Amino acid sequence: MKYDVEEIRGKIHTGQLEGIGERLEEDIESILKRGGIYFRIFNRAKTPFSIANKLEKGGYGFGENEKKLQDLVGLRVVVYYQDDMNIVRSILEETFCLEGEWSETDTTEEEFKASKFNGVFRIPDEYQRIYNGDISCVPADLTFEVQLRTISFEGWHEIEHDMRYKSPHGEEFWKNNGDLSRTLNCVLANLELCDWSTLSVFDQLSYYHYEEGNWEMMLKGKFRLRFDVKPLAPELIDFLDDNLGVAYCLYRCTRDRVIYALLREGNYEKLTYNLLVKVANETVATYDNKIQRRLAKLCNEILKAEKTPPAERADLNPMDVTPNFQLNVVLSHHPETELQEEFMTAVQMIGVWAQSRFHNIVGDIPVEPVDYELHMAGYNLQISANASLGFYRLNLDYVDMERKGVIWRTSVSLERSERIRMKVQCDYCHPPDRLIRESFAKPRFVDEIFRKIGYEDVIPMSLKPRKVHNLKDIENLSEFIAAPARNLPVIVAVEDEDGERQINVTRLAETVGTYAHVFLLDKKAIPVMVESSDYTREELLGSVWVTFRDGEDKFYTKEMIADSRFDFNKYAFDRGNIYEKAFRHKLVRLIKEKNC
Repeated sequence: MKYDVEEIRGKIHTGQLEGIGERLEEDIESILKRGGIYFRIFNRAKTPFSIANKLEKGGYGFGENEKKLQDLVGLRVVVYYQDDMNIVRSILEETFCLEGEWSETDTTEEEFKASKFNGVFRIPDEYQRIYNGDISCVPADLTFEVQLRTISFEGWHEIEHDMRYKSPHGEEFWKNNGDLSRTLNCVLANLELCDWSTLSVFDQLSYYHYEEGNWEMMLKGKFRLRFDVKPLAPELIDFLDDNLGVAYCLYRCTRDRVIYALLREGNYEKLTYNLLVKVANETVATYDNKIQRRLAKLCNEILKAEKTPPAERADLNPMDVTPNFQLNVVLSHHPETELQEEFMTAVQMIGVWAQSRFHNIVGDIPVEPVDYELHMAGYNLQISANASLGFYRLNLDYVDMERKGVIWRTSVSLERSERIRMKVQCDYCHPPDRLIRESFAKPRFVDEIFRKIGYEDVIPMSLKPRKVHNLKDIENLSEFIAAPARNLPVIVAVEDEDGERQINVTRLAETVGTYAHVFLLDKKAIPVMVESSDYTREELLGSVWVTFRDGEDKFYTKEMIADSRFDFNKYAFDRGNIYEKAFRHKLVRLIKEKNC
């Protein structure tokens, strides 16, 4: 490619462009909502690869007569009604600085094309000031593009973009198939007819309700706006019944003038029929001045009575703290290695992890056991450590950049005596009234320390299931489960005679092996297990037994496992034993919840 993707990635801060796109979307959304327009809005920022790929095409460059990329940030506004295209277009022109002219669909009376407007606007200075990327490496302007479409053509544009104009096969895709291309254009003609027919239907419906004296339904059909559920006031209905000339004037009001008048009205909480009558009376009335003043007074009285007092400023409340992951284990000790060396290795892995979390914030986070503090807006890191005493504690808080209002907290400590004990606690904090999707994030250093040194919870932890073959193994397992010092749950899966119905114990151990013990009971040992338990052979075959530190036990027969189902089956189209995946998913979730 002419332009290097990695250089673009390093200089053009895509994340900041995405932030600008989100702010512009919020700005436009708030204006269109005030006008009551039905719409959908989307934003995107061009990726470094997309930028480089587009600049490969002819005409882009730094020369005087060459084009500049103008859609680093793009927004798409999709309106429900065709006549809203020009209204939204005018609103955007009044709100932002238009660069050049709108690009619009150019058609003749003998052809059909997808209707759209494309406009390029200057990114406002207040947003440019917070952008610290460098776009000088590519021929581009700090502008954003807005595409206007109707909802009828929204899906069509995607089809046409992918299957016609941007097809990777070029003209070859439609070669010698002009009849099919023409048929596709017939579909396009029908979409245009749909847009026109929709307006015609509502115009006719509005006229019907005008003739019947159904004033509220007349307003709904005529203006097609997002009205609040509050009905037209009885006083206004009576007024229109007594003044049919006023009702006729409201029916004859042009829709765009009323929408612009609503926007000039200023901030209001809800768009009601009463408000629309007030605005139309003040701006487009052509009847007697005395009647106009009477109606204005009546509207003001109604709206004043409806107006709700401003809400008091909400008090700040403590955030909810949801446990996310925790671990309390002893690090394994290898006789050929000094205990202090293992301590320093664990400290280094935790420090490297902290560096990776804050690599864009600060670069001097220590990987040795020394005291350190960092306090920045949204970020907090504190390390208390003493190498000679064998003590290390790290507390780290940071704001989630994807989920609004969420703060992650991680605390990890190492204490060296005869062995090294490690405690990890991870939480996420969020507003009490915000529903946060369940999350489980095990810090990377947990697995790294396990692979390098290992963990023990009475016995060593393992990412492979331990086999139970005979009476001695069963006795050892029973003693281990009863050990007061055990912290982590124990899972015992019993082999099934039908191997295809057996849960994937190996995958289970790989998933939870750092915070749960996994055993596999050989089916040959089932007779011994029957003698030492209350279960029959049939109940034990293919079963799974889980016991927790507090003594709580859960026992699942293979029939219970076979009845497992996903509430949300992301694996519905996967091959293989779906019920087994569902049960394993359920079991892992149970272990995680107990872990927290």
